[in-house]
Amino acid sequence: MTKRYFWILVAMMVGITVIHYLTPQMRSLLPNAGISLSRHAVERILFVLPVAAATSAFGQTGGTAVLLIAVSIMLPRAVWLSEHPVDAMMETIATGVVGYLVLRMVEVEGSKKSLRQEAVARMRSFNAMCSIVAKSLELEQVLNEALDKAVEVTDLEVGWMCSLDRQTRELQLRAQRGLGEETVQALSRFCLGEGVCGRVAQSGEPMVLENVSQDLQAKASIIEREDLASLIVVPLTSKGEVQGVMALASRERRKFPSADLQLITTFGTQIGVGVENAQLHRHVERQLHIQRRLNEVAEKITSELELDRILPKVLQIAEELIDADCGFIALFDPATKQLSYPYLHNLPQDLTNVTVSKGEGVAGEAMAAMEPVTISDYQEYANAVPAFLDAGLVSVVAVPIVSGNRSFGTLAVGSLRETKRFSTTEVSTVAGVGREAGIAIDNARLYENMRYYARQITRAQEDERKRIAREAHDETAQILVALSRRLDALMASPELPHDAVTEGLEGVRELTTQALQSVRRFSQDLRPPVLDDLGFVPAIRGLTRNLEGAGMETELRVSGAPYRLSPEEELVLFRIAQESLNNVRRHAEASRAEVLVSFNHDSVQMVVEDDGEGFDAPNKFVDLVASGRLGLIGMHERAKILGGTLRIESAPGEGTKVVVDTPVHRRE
Repeated sequence: MTKRYFWILVAMMVGITVIHYLTPQMRSLLPNAGISLSRHAVERILFVLPVAAATSAFGQTGGTAVLLIAVSIMLPRAVWLSEHPVDAMMETIATGVVGYLVLRMVEVEGSKKSLRQEAVARMRSFNAMCSIVAKSLELEQVLNEALDKAVEVTDLEVGWMCSLDRQTRELQLRAQRGLGEETVQALSRFCLGEGVCGRVAQSGEPMVLENVSQDLQAKASIIEREDLASLIVVPLTSKGEVQGVMALASRERRKFPSADLQLITTFGTQIGVGVENAQLHRHVERQLHIQRRLNEVAEKITSELELDRILPKVLQIAEELIDADCGFIALFDPATKQLSYPYLHNLPQDLTNVTVSKGEGVAGEAMAAMEPVTISDYQEYANAVPAFLDAGLVSVVAVPIVSGNRSFGTLAVGSLRETKRFSTTEVSTVAGVGREAGIAIDNARLYENMRYYARQITRAQEDERKRIAREAHDETAQILVALSRRLDALMASPELPHDAVTEGLEGVRELTTQALQSVRRFSQDLRPPVLDDLGFVPAIRGLTRNLEGAGMETELRVSGAPYRLSPEEELVLFRIAQESLNNVRRHAEASRAEVLVSFNHDSVQMVVEDDGEGFDAPNKFVDLVASGRLGLIGMHERAKILGGTLRIESAPGEGTKVVVDTPVHRRE
């Protein structure tokens, strides 16, 4: 009665009734109107109009009610008032039949229209879902928007979606609407086959529960907490494989027509395709990220030969690749046959004092077996190291660090907060990082051996230089001095024959003097005596004076209180300065060179700078090797011998600066 169509129908019925019963009076009031409706057939036919209108407005029930009322209105005139009762009764019955036929026709047409509208609505919903699935490759975005659309179309107030992890055979909640926090926590991760959703994911068949209380598993599950009355769960499938599940529920009892079930199942197929695409995209992105990080490890290995710089970075990358929160590297000492833990991340530093035998603990077991070892619950691990139990290690995967057929130790990453199940892909990823770490250790040890031999060769070279310089100074120079003195004595003798001979002897004496100066300069270049007698600063001052003699402006500045270093340290710093200043003289085309020596408590910094042409200085040591700059390589290696660093700063047209920082020991 609140709808205006009701009152329109009432007015129509009243009007037609008045016409039907008051036609004789109307004929008397309008004698000249030519109205001759004595049989009342037209009025009866008019009753079909409100029947059709009521059917359109209120459906079959409304049309039937109006038809019965119309027949009830027509019967009194046909039975008691009509002059031709038989004809009137037949017309009334015919009107009822026609009205019923019109009612059915209108109802059928309305049903067809409703079906068309529903089909169009379903098609629009299907297209909207396809658009949602196709527009993004982000899993969370796809599932959240798809769930919103599914809840909107079905007019349900509760819904959630879970994706299936095939490696762990677990379902993980990805999107939800209308669930409480406790339920969300319970649904965050559960096993395949567990509860209604787990059964649907396992079977791949939809499940409809119009009365959840009748299903014992559903009643006993977390769904009971939400007081859900009706539930429909469909698998998210793609190419016949289950990718997850979608559940839609109502807190009131509700029937799910077959059309709704078909639509929701179709949604599940479309969303399943979206889930597969998103997971493939994520997998590809993950693989690319892993490859980039492995490339970074490889680049780090090729650009660095210091384990203290390489291995901590390698350890952190391994943790990042599998979302671990701690890790360690255990290295094997062949001399003691023990494993130690020099590199730790997010673990107590006192673990560096722990040593274990080969085969002991997860690190020793992985090294002994030469294959990965995965422990999901380290606290229950029979071979656990007590110190790591005390550190709170929960889950760990350990892989051997190998290069070729050589094993150097173990790389391990794990979890401190919760149990972590490591997938096959994650274990393979960590194993790949372990192999890269093995290459790094192998290279570093080869480099250490090379450096040791280089140190021995350098020392032998310096000893030989010292011997040659001493022999040149003590023997050759003395012979030349004696020869020069004898020539002087011969030239001063009164028995000298004539002037021509005197001039010849004078020439020989000058050549002898030049040879003596050359031998002394050669001896000083090989090993300047001032280096051993006064230290490397006076020796460097001699180098700068030699440059001044060649026409170049030089300056030597000393910062801090100078002190003597060990002979090896002074020799190394002198050779670096000598090579740097020789490069300035030969290649720089410079007008000025400056040397700054800074003495600190336990270190020395030396800077050699010029204003010459400069060059493109390599950023890495390996670039020096590739460019064939042997002098710079020798300077770099000499600095490494002392455990120091050498840095070259240069650019075309901006001069060159060589900076050496090295720890030193004061000479007692």
